[in-house]
Amino acid sequence: MPLFGDEEVQRNLDRWYSGAMAILRTTMDEIGAILEGYAKSHHLWTPRTGATDVSTRGRIGEATENFITVYLSAGMDYDVFLELAREGKWSWLYPAVVANSDLIKHKLEQAVYIMTGGHAAPDIKTDIGVGEQ
Repeated sequence: MPLFGDEEVQRNLDRWYSGAMAILRTTMDEIGAILEGYAKSHHLWTPRTGATDVSTRGRIGEATENFITVYLSAGMDYDVFLELAREGKWSWLYPAVVANSDLIKHKLEQAVYIMTGGHAAPDIKTDIGVGEQ
């Protein structure tokens, strides 16, 4: 037997969920931009053509009901060499994530704080990492 007002409750939950996802997408877009900017400005090598900087992107790669993934990537063929060769001597993508991990966690805590109507966020568990390292 349906409860009185259950349609209104469902509408409110749907509205909250839509707002929460919008907050999370905005937060993850900000995190992607932070990682991209950091990676472009903190590499240890001098760009010759600028192609790697142009192809370096921090963006949302996947968004589902359960998670949102931000990718930090570079699109030139030789970027894999720059990231992985010589024990990461010229690496710039992974160090961008490591250097900004506290800021990433803080931004996620802020998003939860906003989504919960100003209630303190619980201890946030994040999986901050880069593929196979």
